[in-house]
Amino acid sequence: MPGAAPANKAARNGRPATGDNSPIDMQPRLRFAFAAIIVSGVVIGLIAWSISGTTAYYKTPSELLAAGETSQTPVRVAGKVVDGSIDRAGTTTTFEVSDGKASVPISTEDVLPDTFADGVEVVAEGAMTGKGYFSASTVIAKCPSKFKAKQTSS
Repeated sequence: MPGAAPANKAARNGRPATGDNSPIDMQPRLRFAFAAIIVSGVVIGLIAWSISGTTAYYKTPSELLAAGETSQTPVRVAGKVVDGSIDRAGTTTTFEVSDGKASVPISTEDVLPDTFADGVEVVAEGAMTGKGYFSASTVIAKCPSKFKAKQTSS
């Protein structure tokens, strides 16, 4: 009938009549909220997934020795390179890192940064071995935070 009122809300809006319980009839705010919840869940899930396998905490030599870790669990050890402890033999470098209370011997075959030297703060990533030393796969040296002018002799 030409003058009859449409049977439902969808038909009044120029859309085909699909019934009142159709997803097409959802309110725009409800659709937005639903999409926002899904996107938020995916983002939170991706963040949790990316963090879960790569977390390695910094430990001082004192904490590392107190824990008595001898497993192959990756850990990071941070401290200052003990003066006179650096020994290079071929591709292997051994040195000690100290926090002022305890020191840990470290061995690595990693290419060391240019700033690596006695007294420099370093972070070594690796694991304690059963032989009493830390086997590092990566060594990072702290860059100086203050640049000073070179002293000239006059």
